[in-house]
Amino acid sequence: MSDFVSLSYIEEYNVDIITEKVKSALGSINFNKFKPKMKVMLKICAPISCSPDEAKTTNPAVVCGVANALTDMGLSVVVAESPYGSYSNEELDKVYLNTGMLEMANSSKSTLNNNLKTFELENPNGQASKSFTLLDAINDVDFIVNIGKLKIDENLGFLGATANLFGLIPGELKALILNRFDTLKQFNNYIIDLYECLKNKVVLNIVDGIVSLEANNNQRMLYCLALCENAYKLDACLCDILGIDLNNTYLKQAEERKLIQLTHPYKVLGEEKEKFVVPDFEIGEFNEETPIHKNKFKQKHYFNLTQQRVKINQKHCKGCSICSKICPTGAIMMRYDKENELYAEIDYSKCIYCFKCFAACPYRVVEVKKPINYKILEKQITKYNEK
Repeated sequence: MSDFVSLSYIEEYNVDIITEKVKSALGSINFNKFKPKMKVMLKICAPISCSPDEAKTTNPAVVCGVANALTDMGLSVVVAESPYGSYSNEELDKVYLNTGMLEMANSSKSTLNNNLKTFELENPNGQASKSFTLLDAINDVDFIVNIGKLKIDENLGFLGATANLFGLIPGELKALILNRFDTLKQFNNYIIDLYECLKNKVVLNIVDGIVSLEANNNQRMLYCLALCENAYKLDACLCDILGIDLNNTYLKQAEERKLIQLTHPYKVLGEEKEKFVVPDFEIGEFNEETPIHKNKFKQKHYFNLTQQRVKINQKHCKGCSICSKICPTGAIMMRYDKENELYAEIDYSKCIYCFKCFAACPYRVVEVKKPINYKILEKQITKYNEK
């Protein structure tokens, strides 16, 4: 039944109503992957610390309703997210508190993730990334339920189910990864890679569209809670509801990769799709060539000018290729010099400054260098702190 999108009409963020709607939706699609005593992660959308009233995060009532529905089935539930910035207890506590997730956890049988470890997941078939650094909490659970928020982001455009998995990247790395991309097409292929790498673990996708966010940052009532096993099909349905051309979203790249057919991508169960259609929803202008960085100098070039980076001492490189194999973005290539000796070379346009090559090099020929702008910035900060 993975083709079916279940749509539920919900007028307000009422936990009891949402719990029953989720149970009904799971029954309608004959979902049967969960067994008693399994442990499930609810991957919420809470990228920043803000009130749920701002409609930028998954509403805690939706998270609580899903948690209650699953715990009633005998499952153990943990709620997890990695916001932008520092992936630390302090930052997580602030986000959990301000987004209402702490209160949600206290009123349900779920717990909040406090595992700050990360791990590397290989993705040999990826087009944009050959591996991912992810929250280790993934390894503590049997399955992931992905609970996104329906909104239009000022830089990334439509955000639904698939893009919500970007939150499984630890906070510090998010900006570095986004800095690597110039256009939405590049980012789209990255999130497709991420979903494909995790789709055997992400068995259920839910999007909170009861209150959604337009491109002009205005809130809009859609009264819609959408549920589907397949994230692509769920997002296709939501785009149709909002009047977004699927060819202007990441789904175009998904179709090119033969992961979905956009002609008839899904079937609807529950409420009729037309019940949620808002003809004048502000969606903005986005397509695959839309630049991610609106102020490109401020957000990209300034970052590059001040970012510490790795440099390979090619004169002493032994050509072992360990750094090339461990690089998650394929930024390190092996070359032959004039004496036909192998050495490593970095393509900085692909580098995300993860420093894995620095840590892995057995001969210590990979060095971390500070650009002159970084050194100037350090001196200014030191002088400021001495005042």
